[in-house]
Amino acid sequence: MVVQAPGRMELQEFELLKTPADHVLVKTTVTSVCSTDIKVFKGHTPVGRYPLVMGHEIAGKVVEIGSEAAKWYNINPGDRITVEPYIACGRCNYSRSDHFYHHCTHGGIYGISLPCDTPPYLFGGYSEYVYLVPGTIVHKQNEHMADSAASISSVVANGVRWVKTLGKIQFGESVVISGPGSQGLCSLAAALHSGAQPVVVLGLDCDTDRLKLAKEFGAHHVINVDRENPVEAVARVIPDGPDAVVETSGSPEGIRAAIEMVRRAGRVINIGLSGGLETPIKFDELVWKSVSLISGLGQAGNVSDAMKLIDTGKYPFEKINNRSYRLEELSRAIKDTEERPAGFIKGAVVF
Repeated sequence: MVVQAPGRMELQEFELLKTPADHVLVKTTVTSVCSTDIKVFKGHTPVGRYPLVMGHEIAGKVVEIGSEAAKWYNINPGDRITVEPYIACGRCNYSRSDHFYHHCTHGGIYGISLPCDTPPYLFGGYSEYVYLVPGTIVHKQNEHMADSAASISSVVANGVRWVKTLGKIQFGESVVISGPGSQGLCSLAAALHSGAQPVVVLGLDCDTDRLKLAKEFGAHHVINVDRENPVEAVARVIPDGPDAVVETSGSPEGIRAAIEMVRRAGRVINIGLSGGLETPIKFDELVWKSVSLISGLGQAGNVSDAMKLIDTGKYPFEKINNRSYRLEELSRAIKDTEERPAGFIKGAVVF
């Protein structure tokens, strides 16, 4: 599926070219639909390049490895892999960092910034095949890992990033996850695996199925903030306030509530995009309470941990992708991701 221009998408066929020496050819198995795809499809991202094959949450099977690429990767044809979306140049300072190589401006992002008007054309997951360019980081799936779980390895890695790398959440600390979408559910798994306790998940009336899945993941408490004041409800569970709040909703109400409920000297990890909305904040409150406000982007350096977390089998990551679509149904998948019909958690294109 090719986005010819913002808001206009059509099914196209491409001839598979000989795999360049420094590329890897992958047959796609599952590509998860990300909310970022909505922005890319509509042209609401500064890095989108058209015409474009979207899709950056990719799981697939190795088909062919170029002679040069074979020197870099410990993979073989037939291996099942997942692909990190960010491609670093390997030369700039960001590229040489452990957790910020996704800020490299010389590389690219699969399904977002690599247009399909340059051979070998196929650089996005909404295609039967994807070519992997130099600088790509791949991770092998074990034989038991579901493709639907592997496809969200970058989302699980986001959860690891918010909890471990940015939030520095420790064993026994109390945590609130604001928002039970895929980001929140993966943050929940990372927090539980780190030994955090209690872990509380906040959601809305429309999040009934997501909150139910949060309980299945192992959340100690779930709270419907459409029916209870979140600050008061959290205070009943954690009287002194949580050590950390991972705010994934991006709503101004959620951000302000996170700052209000966190304990003195606590941390608020704010990663939910607000879509350009401004959130008025009383900075006096941050100062008086000594609150650390932390923000961050992407999963750089955390996908290996995410694959280990998925491998444990302790958390039903495969249930996050609870809607499947054929490639030809991508427009509906994007619409469902935006409008969230009843029971919808996350969608995936399955090949």
